[in-house]
Amino acid sequence: MRNGSTTEMTGIVRWFNQYKGYGFVEIEGIPEDVFIHFSVVNQSAVKDLAKNDVIVCTVQKSDRGYQIIKIKKLLSHSKYPLSKDTKKVTAVMKWFNPSKGFGFAQLRSGDDVFIHACLLKKLNLKDIEPNKKIKLLIQHTNLGYEAIDILE
Repeated sequence: MRNGSTTEMTGIVRWFNQYKGYGFVEIEGIPEDVFIHFSVVNQSAVKDLAKNDVIVCTVQKSDRGYQIIKIKKLLSHSKYPLSKDTKKVTAVMKWFNPSKGFGFAQLRSGDDVFIHACLLKKLNLKDIEPNKKIKLLIQHTNLGYEAIDILE
């Protein structure tokens, strides 16, 4: 990567301290931790980073090293880490109740997928209409399938 050039990459937050105003992200292929300033987080839809969060971001190289200049999306919050069995699927929305803060979609196999309100909030959605086809990134938990991202 040349100075001034940018690349979209995926990284894992090593640490981020809102009060200090910065943190560092580990990105495969970059030999050092990548700096992230709080202003980049504040300008994104994420608003909060924690250790082990997985983000898609734009990285820029400069004379001072590597830094993140934009967060594209949060792939996994450390409270809900990605497992090896994540997969992209198409599902049909069964129902979503904003006052309850969750809903369910159904896979072709008939299995339900739990969808939490935080995913809709991330995309500035208030609701998903029943019977609408949606693309999801899901993982299997001990309670069944859970959506960890809405792709479209």
